[in-house]
Amino acid sequence: MDRREFLEKAGKASGALLLSSFAGKALAGEMEQGVVELWNSGSFSQDCVDVSNEARGVIRAKVDGVWGNYNTTDLPEEFLEWNLTARIEVLDKIRDMITGQGGSPPSLAGPHNAAMATRGARRNDSILTINNAFKGMGLCPGREIIAEKNEYMRVNIDSSMPAKIDYLKDLYSTSENFDLTKMISLELYSTPTFETHTFINLMQEPVTSLVFLDSKSYEVRGIGQLVDAEDASCGEYATQIVEYTNLAHSFFHGAFPRLFPGILVHILETFDNTPGTGRGVLVSS
Repeated sequence: MDRREFLEKAGKASGALLLSSFAGKALAGEMEQGVVELWNSGSFSQDCVDVSNEARGVIRAKVDGVWGNYNTTDLPEEFLEWNLTARIEVLDKIRDMITGQGGSPPSLAGPHNAAMATRGARRNDSILTINNAFKGMGLCPGREIIAEKNEYMRVNIDSSMPAKIDYLKDLYSTSENFDLTKMISLELYSTPTFETHTFINLMQEPVTSLVFLDSKSYEVRGIGQLVDAEDASCGEYATQIVEYTNLAHSFFHGAFPRLFPGILVHILETFDNTPGTGRGVLVSS
């Protein structure tokens, strides 16, 4: 399946999903939305983040009502060693399970799941603006290789699971494959009729904190950029990252019904929160 076929199928499926979301409005109600209207003809545009100098390591963002420039930083080596090693261990466990070699399901702790804290906008079902939600959080392939990775997944979407695991293990074999100034997640649930609190917070205040818990614990702080999958104004690389994240999920878990928006976290600071050894010490900024 080539890129055009993938996008066409995703677009047709999103129409059906949008229709079903109107039926879901009665279930969700008006409480699960923000006070301010954030959508225009089914799309959104985050106006508190400017990434025009992102390639130079500078993100301009409106925080607490004031525009400022924020210098991005690389994820530290100790974080990456833990993250990549743990991802490969999870893939090995999955391979053992599907090939009948035993093993137990991977833990929900680890490098894939992060508690994502945001603040700034009140949803109708709460008196507070603070929110925390677990998100699947991934690393971003570098801009030099991301188009190649996207094409590989489109072409090999129907490969066997062992082959897919081999591909992912090779990807995670070195931090050199990634843009270390970013992490990526997807905004799976927000629509014009239902908005997550993470979504409405980032639309107003783009600051975020990610906490990872395992044998090690890290906190990553940064600027959260919301990217509509169909918004070309966000730039080619951001669009490629969102496409990559959608493809990676479909590649491993099965086809998505549509292309979901992305959350790009531009890294500003990393803290080691490991109990007893890290204790919240800044390790990269």
